[in-house]
Amino acid sequence: MKTTELLISSYFNIVKRTVIDTVPKAIMLNLVNNAKEELQRELLQELYKTEVLDELLKESEFTQNRRKECKKMIEALQRADEIVGSGNFFLSFATPILCFYD
Repeated sequence: MKTTELLISSYFNIVKRTVIDTVPKAIMLNLVNNAKEELQRELLQELYKTEVLDELLKESEFTQNRRKECKKMIEALQRADEIVGSGNFFLSFATPILCFYD
């Protein structure tokens, strides 16, 4: 009988300790989740305002300049590809070399 009482008491203490540890964690989890959801809702409301949305979608001057540079580079590479593909590549480089030796 003493053994049974000791085991029940021990089990009860384990359960009590588990509940004591778990309850604050559960409360904090609920608080954090509620705060996260509220913050996310407010942020999305601010984000989807039209005046803010237009400003956020606007490209920076650096990005605009970089885009122009990339377009120029693509055009130059396409012209180079056309020159190489047409066979005029060797003639265009051969002429200056012949002039150099003259």
